[in-house]
Amino acid sequence: MRDFRPELVVHLAARVGVALCESDPADAIRSNVTATAHVARATHEYGARLAYASTVSVNAPTSLYALTKHWGEQVAELYAPEGLQVLRLAHPYGPGVEPGRGRGALPTLLWQAEQREPITVYRGDSRSWCWAGDVASAIRLVLEAGEAGAVDIGRGDEPVAMTELAQRACELTGAPQELIEEVDPPAGFVPAGADDGRLRELGWVPEVDLDAGMRRLLEWLRAESATTVS
Repeated sequence: MRDFRPELVVHLAARVGVALCESDPADAIRSNVTATAHVARATHEYGARLAYASTVSVNAPTSLYALTKHWGEQVAELYAPEGLQVLRLAHPYGPGVEPGRGRGALPTLLWQAEQREPITVYRGDSRSWCWAGDVASAIRLVLEAGEAGAVDIGRGDEPVAMTELAQRACELTGAPQELIEEVDPPAGFVPAGADDGRLRELGWVPEVDLDAGMRRLLEWLRAESATTVS
């Protein structure tokens, strides 16, 4: 901060995922709350503006992960309130997330289907997914607009049931749909959705639909697997 003197700091670093945060609550708090406090204080000290990446799950927090991001928003507001932008991401997906690590439901579904492993999905869980490139373009529009406050970053169109996503994963990989098992979600589980109205006002138009995104993601997973094997 001292050397580069940025005008804007976009704070994306976090411990992401419900399972990962539950596996080590202390580290989740250090990563998502304490570290955010340090970033916000330094941002304010050197006269920069802060944009903090949060999650739409803070609207109805039902997990430790959602709570840590909610607390992160609060410490960002405490230490760097001037012009603060809060980017509440909603179900981004794309290359770069290793499947089966407690985060990244879509890559995990595709990888389980590819490996012919059991695919477990929550009954009644529906989400609108947003390709990583479209997420990036949305964030850029919000940052350039410079308007303070919280904004959802994600698609607000009709959500797709996770059972249907699992079926699509099986179709793409040629896996039998008998691998899919629906189970009841944990008590208090509430799927979070995005309102993309503000993004649309800024001219945002997502370019990658779910079918194309899943095909791209599967290609990346296969390429990564081939690289690991070789």
